[in-house]
Amino acid sequence: MSIAEAEPVYFDLTIIAALPSTEIWLGDDDGHLVQKETGTLDTSLLPGDYTVEFGLCTTTYPIHLEKSSRFTQEELAGGPTCSRPIPKFSRE
Repeated sequence: MSIAEAEPVYFDLTIIAALPSTEIWLGDDDGHLVQKETGTLDTSLLPGDYTVEFGLCTTTYPIHLEKSSRFTQEELAGGPTCSRPIPKFSRE
């Protein structure tokens, strides 16, 4: 099997909001929505850079996923913030 044919590696990501009613918005580094959940987000993703918001149009926090990870809203809020990426669409 060549490197190009290697199976992609996915990592588990869990994000827990402070309140069970809080919406969790997860986007990729291109600004596209990856997943939205309420209370707890459990997913598997390719390694890379992502952003998370707890409620739409709130503070955005970066996540660099390079291993399976678990975060709480409090942990992310205690770290750095980032600007929301703006999606770019190609014209074809």
